[in-house]
Amino acid sequence: MGYEAFKNTNQGKSNEKIAGYTGDQRFFLGYGFAWMMQIRKEKLTQQLLSDVHSPAKYRVNGPLVNMEAFQKAWNIQAGDPMYKSKEQMIKIW
Repeated sequence: MGYEAFKNTNQGKSNEKIAGYTGDQRFFLGYGFAWMMQIRKEKLTQQLLSDVHSPAKYRVNGPLVNMEAFQKAWNIQAGDPMYKSKEQMIKIW
């Protein structure tokens, strides 16, 4: 939903590159940076056992790997780590 809202903004509609990145690339970078953190193995283990939320890494990679817009923004191809075929992508809405 956030990506669709972004596409309705002036930056989302523009093809202008800023610092070498398209608007879509900047959106996905921002999303990833929002979840960026380091966590010790012990803390991660504790989180997995006591928290219903997924670790940050999977809160980023999980949704994005299933978005065609993400693959298009970064020109992700078969064989790349974040590639999923359209048939493998999970669609909720």
